Amino acid sequence: MKFVYEEALQKYMLQKKKSIIAVEVITSDHSDFEVTELHVHLVNSKRADFFKTKKHFRSYATEVGEVFLPPYRLEYDETIIFGLKSFLWFKYVTQQGIRL
Repeated sequence: MKFVYEEALQKYMLQKKKSIIAVEVITSDHSDFEVTELHVHLVNSKRADFFKTKKHFRSYATEVGEVFLPPYRLEYDETIIFGLKSFLWFKYVTQQGIRL
């Protein structure tokens, strides 16, 4: 697997002083139906330790930092691309190449 970071995300990571991306499977069942989706976000080293020890995430070293993937059966492309989008004042990490 190859991980690619878009330039805007790399700058944002340097600005926030975070180098770890976590990909979580999130389920919401607060309504009449259940929704499951991927949540991609930056984490600090303390949270990364939690993902490794308690949640048993797999860690992959990259040129920019680390990527934590969950211990679930997901579909992965050969190349996974991480990017940065913004909506109003909120910035969020995007991904291409990982599917439920």
